[in-house]
Amino acid sequence: MKDILGEEYKGDAAFVAACRKLQSIYRVDIGEEIRPYEDRNGQLHYYGNYINDGEKPNGECWKNFLTEYAFNYAIYRVAHKKKYETIEKDRLFNNLLSSQPMAFNLFCPLRQMLEESQESATKVIKAALPKHPIHKVTAVDLEFIPENYKDLSGDRSAMDAIIRFEDEAGRKGFVAIETKYSENLGTNVAYDKDEDGNKKPRAQSIKAVRELQCFEPDVEERIIAGKIGLTQIYRNFLLGEMYGLKEGLLSYSIILAPGRHPSTQGELDSLRDRLREEYKNKVEKINLEDFVEKIIRVSPKEYATIFERFKDRYLNFDKLS
Repeated sequence: MKDILGEEYKGDAAFVAACRKLQSIYRVDIGEEIRPYEDRNGQLHYYGNYINDGEKPNGECWKNFLTEYAFNYAIYRVAHKKKYETIEKDRLFNNLLSSQPMAFNLFCPLRQMLEESQESATKVIKAALPKHPIHKVTAVDLEFIPENYKDLSGDRSAMDAIIRFEDEAGRKGFVAIETKYSENLGTNVAYDKDEDGNKKPRAQSIKAVRELQCFEPDVEERIIAGKIGLTQIYRNFLLGEMYGLKEGLLSYSIILAPGRHPSTQGELDSLRDRLREEYKNKVEKINLEDFVEKIIRVSPKEYATIFERFKDRYLNFDKLS
């Protein structure tokens, strides 16, 4: 008989293995069986973070989602997916380890809170993001890609969450949030191809780099020359800044990941060290644990309970000791 938590994935680093095991424990707790995973050689594996039929609730259990609201919103977004959106149904409903449903579990309660009370949602989000000039929260959304992304940076990387706000002067702005759980930020570089099939820096991204002038001059030259590749963290930042520029919005970017995450701080430093001084404070990494604790402290009781469950599911690594 196989281990109830499932088998280990040999390629997992220690932190990823811990996250996978924590989600395997959650699967057992909600009474779901493992969905077998077939590798390229046709061999079946039983990794504990995969389930079946996550889009079908089991009574009052919403499987990969902590609330009925988050589940229903996920159903809605999949059903109304736009051609350019990158929401993946199987990842969203059946992969317990994925950061995509994790973002829904974290930000859908804030979205629901905002629908019920703008005052409460603003109070909670201001407490979680005290460095940002948030006076009034106006929207919380997930998996956001500007419809005109081709005219911005040319990149289709979704903002995992976006919080829209007004500052004390009434200026509108947003915080673009990239959530990471066990996975690293992408290292793949976006390219165009010339008529001979050779890779070259993406023209629209280079146009964005030139228009924003957010990098130090020598860095900008190296990006344009293709000597510095525009990996995910660069592309996310460029898309957010171009969206803010074209819409006349204050713009900020956050990477939200567990404090134990092994690579996010280094990836952020690689970007910030190359930005002009006036752009450095527009992007930061926030530990997921700190973010959730601040939310719990100021949330209404019924929401604090939801975020406590979030904390237990994703961040209670003491379960593994």
